[in-house]
This record gives sequence, structure tokens and C-alpha cells, in this order.
Amino acid sequence: MNRRRNEPKTHPSVFITLILAALVVVTGGVMHAVYKNSQVKTERLIDQAETRIDQTRVKIRMIEVNMDKMLDRFEMKDRLYAAGSTLEPITPADIVVVGPPRPAPEVAAVRE
Repeated sequence: MNRRRNEPKTHPSVFITLILAALVVVTGGVMHAVYKNSQVKTERLIDQAETRIDQTRVKIRMIEVNMDKMLDRFEMKDRLYAAGSTLEPITPADIVVVGPPRPAPEVAAVRE
């Protein structure tokens, strides 16, 4: 019986320190989870933006393909013929090459 009385008692500051340490650990865990969650949200937003960029690039490419198809001279000729156009084919001799305009002559300044 005397043995328990002679053993040193644990001071209350030890328990307070343990409780504070537990609070710090729990707060750290919660903050880590919050920051990790925000990182995941940011990564998802980045992935969505990259997906939209890729889709836009595909749309641009498809528009370029359609433009090339519309500007193809043989298909254009067939479309005009099918539409009953009155345009007539020309020969290379009918083509006139027009160069850049000549510079205008400079006008002399009038002095008094």
C-alpha cells in the first residue's frame, strides 16, 4: 500500500500538453484534407480546360477541312454546274496579270 503513495504522481501539465498536441495533430490533419481537396478541385478544372481546348482544336481542324473542301476548284466547278450557273470557263490567255499600283507623283511644295 505504501508503494503507491511513494510513486511520483503525473503532473497535470503533462495531460494538458498531450491534449494540446492531439489538437495540433487533428487540426493539421483537417487542414491537410482541406488543402488536398482544393488541389483536386483545381486539377479537375485544369483537366476540363484542357479538354475544352482539345475539342476547340478539333473543331478548328474540321472547319479548315470544310473550308478546303468548299474552296476546291473541281468541287466548286461541280457545285456551280449543279446550281445551273451561267459562268463560263476561261482560257489562260484571258487572264490579265495586274501588278502593284505605281506610286503617285510627288507634288512640289509651294513656297511664298
